[in-house]
Amino acid sequence: MNKLLGLLSLCRKAGKLRIGFEPVKEAAGMGEARLVLYAADFSPRSRERMERALEGNQRRTKPALPPEQADIGFSMEDLAQVCGKLAGVVAVVDDGFAAGMKKLMCSDEGGAE
Repeated sequence: MNKLLGLLSLCRKAGKLRIGFEPVKEAAGMGEARLVLYAADFSPRSRERMERALEGNQRRTKPALPPEQADIGFSMEDLAQVCGKLAGVVAVVDDGFAAGMKKLMCSDEGGAE
């Protein structure tokens, strides 16, 4: 299994992953989201809606930093394998998990093959 998907699975089991549009939007609105990840086949229109929602949350909650956003390179089906449900967007709500995932994505060790 890919290292990034493995880390996402651990994150979910630890209760530090929000799965789906509304849970991600809520986590960002409360300033909890540290990293928002998009599936490769997440619709462009839905992504635009999510980006607008994240931007709107930032305006309302100035003290909180906006979450970083990234394309994960995996399909929604791939994410469903580790998340337990079909979703095109997930949010990591833990600094340690977010840092680990960013490190894997930057090193290309965690990317889709």
